[in-house]
Amino acid sequence: MSLTICYLKDYSEYVPLVAKWMFETWGHYNPHASHDKTVLKLREHLNTEQLPITYIALQDGKPVGTSSLRITDGIRSDLMPWLASLFVLPEYRGKGIAQALIETVKHKAQQLKYPTLYLLAFDQSIPQWYAKLGWQIIGDDFLHHHPIKLMEIPL
Repeated sequence: MSLTICYLKDYSEYVPLVAKWMFETWGHYNPHASHDKTVLKLREHLNTEQLPITYIALQDGKPVGTSSLRITDGIRSDLMPWLASLFVLPEYRGKGIAQALIETVKHKAQQLKYPTLYLLAFDQSIPQWYAKLGWQIIGDDFLHHHPIKLMEIPL
């Protein structure tokens, strides 16, 4: 099985699919979100050298996951950039795809000369998984009235 991580810009036909994944996974956290707004926002991510950038994971040519590198994730404008929208289809989890997506985002952030990468987690069990990958919790906050954990990793 062959995994490739590509710029979504190079596979823009998958924008509606990636937007569906994002909206179905996180849309309920934002009262202003809609699938159409997610598609429009995602079209702004069709970049390769400036933020925001979105990646797509292809397993044997099939889209199975995504991640983004953003200037902000809707909170803490003093911190940048952010790993955002990390998603892998449930049937492909546990195969290292999420870690490959994270490493791709980390590498791009390093190329762009950022010293630290940040993320936020709505699901309170997720920080334990990220901690195993070297991320550290730096605080608690709220986004759209939902509690979140803030995390960072040095690059």
